Amino acid sequence: MLVTIIYNTDFRVQADTLKADILQEWPDCSVNKMGIKNSIFGAKYQVQLKGNIVYTNQEPTDSTTIINSIKEKL
Repeated sequence: MLVTIIYNTDFRVQADTLKADILQEWPDCSVNKMGIKNSIFGAKYQVQLKGNIVYTNQEPTDSTTIINSIKEKL
């Protein structure tokens, strides 16, 4: 499973926390992080599962919400 976290550099701490929480839930998961200075299609925080968007917004949300969204897509 591949999860990609694309985040505005202001949200590095949240991206680090999410990566750790995802790896705790799925130890064999590959998690890529990409810090950007602006936004991607108007969003400053986006999480993708195998290239499909599971969360996108101007602000990060809690890890549980994102992990539940990933579970729904599996």
